[in-house]
Amino acid sequence: METAPDGTSILVDFDETLFLRNSTQEYLNSLQPRILGSFFLVMLSLIKPWNWLPNNIKGDISRDWLKVVLATLFFPWTLILWQFKAKKIARLYGNKILIEAINNNPNSRVIISSLGFDFIIRPLAKHLPVKIEQIICCRFWQGGSDRYKGKLAMTTTALGEDVVKDAILITDSNDDLPLLSRVSKPCLLVWPEAKNIHAMIDVYIPFFYLEKVKKPGQPYFMNEILGNDLLFLILASSWISFQPIIHAFSMTFMILSFWCIYETGYMENDLVAEKFEKKPKLTDTYQRYKTRINLWQPWIWSIILTIPGILLLELSKELTANLTLNFEFVSSHATSLLTDTLIWISLLIFVRVVFWIYNHIDKKTRVWLYPVLQACRCFGFLTVTVSNLVGTMIFTAHVISRWVPYIIYRYAKVDGWPKNIAQLFRVLIFGLLLTAVTLGTQDTSILISWQTFTIFAYCGYRGRRLPLEIIRSAHPVWKDQWGTHNSESK
Repeated sequence: METAPDGTSILVDFDETLFLRNSTQEYLNSLQPRILGSFFLVMLSLIKPWNWLPNNIKGDISRDWLKVVLATLFFPWTLILWQFKAKKIARLYGNKILIEAINNNPNSRVIISSLGFDFIIRPLAKHLPVKIEQIICCRFWQGGSDRYKGKLAMTTTALGEDVVKDAILITDSNDDLPLLSRVSKPCLLVWPEAKNIHAMIDVYIPFFYLEKVKKPGQPYFMNEILGNDLLFLILASSWISFQPIIHAFSMTFMILSFWCIYETGYMENDLVAEKFEKKPKLTDTYQRYKTRINLWQPWIWSIILTIPGILLLELSKELTANLTLNFEFVSSHATSLLTDTLIWISLLIFVRVVFWIYNHIDKKTRVWLYPVLQACRCFGFLTVTVSNLVGTMIFTAHVISRWVPYIIYRYAKVDGWPKNIAQLFRVLIFGLLLTAVTLGTQDTSILISWQTFTIFAYCGYRGRRLPLEIIRSAHPVWKDQWGTHNSESK
């Protein structure tokens, strides 16, 4: 390049070549407010509007273009913010080695040829310490058709075949092979300092980690959280409410609030596995999205979702058909609203503590904490609402149906069942049923009767040795000698 004849055209790819980041991702990462911007991009990824386009530009070829166009239309101030950010990151991520080599031949024509977007790249390019004669990029409104044409056609149209034929091309992408085959001196170089960092990767969005990392490829949010947990919650509690529709909306907010905190347990589970397990089984997407892990931001989301949930829950207790959620209603029910909110936050703290212990204790001992987590997923909601015997029975069946497979998963293929395990199962299931009925009916008489006490005492005596053995054998997960390391479904 330094020995190229004067006037030689040097075609330079921009993203991860002249600029050591991806300009499109950096632009999308500048959306403000960041939480709304991140949510917007997640929704686009779920809806995939680029699949609705005509066949010639349908699909991934137009994905980045449509993201950029829609993000700019919905967040128009980004165009102004980008001018300031571009100046800063151009100085940080300009490819100094490549720029120095280009500048050593000052009489060459430096031309940026990129499938990035003109209005994004120009503010970056003008702050790079290199004289750029021409920029060939995708246009704002016609970006889909530009990408369909490809870089070879765009560059040839702009410069002419003769200029392209005599040019030098510097790129890092195998996608540029058609253009590489046309120039006189092709240079395919991958720069170790270059990184393609996805936009908003450091912003927490509820359930993103669950969907993309812990359960990739599974519609876990739709099938398990909404289609399973929420549906049974509505059938068990909203069904008997004075205002079932309002109550159902309330439970929707409450279950989203609950899962914001429960999801942190999954995040922590992967972090602990990576740090302490000899052969952690982590999904392929874990390293990619590891930076999204945030154990504190979920609390903000959870509390925000709790507020409408508690308000609607209080409203659902009204018998009148003329319901109005206004300041007068809130002030007249302030004590009840505050009490329910404090109880709910206490439940979330309890869940977080139990999950932390679960993640940091050995895997055989986890068997006995697992039903506590599952019970919180069902019975935890009865701390602020009520059910009936039918509802409490389906909750109980729900917990046991998850617990039994987990016990088999943990014990059956390792070293057999602990002695007297049936005694412990009996008292735990009995206690679970009693708790279910007490919470569901809000009647504590069955729980504090002499009959109940006597049964617990007898069952406790028969299985007295096993709890002590479990406690003695419990140890931190980093001392675990478990032979296999499998991902778990909590």
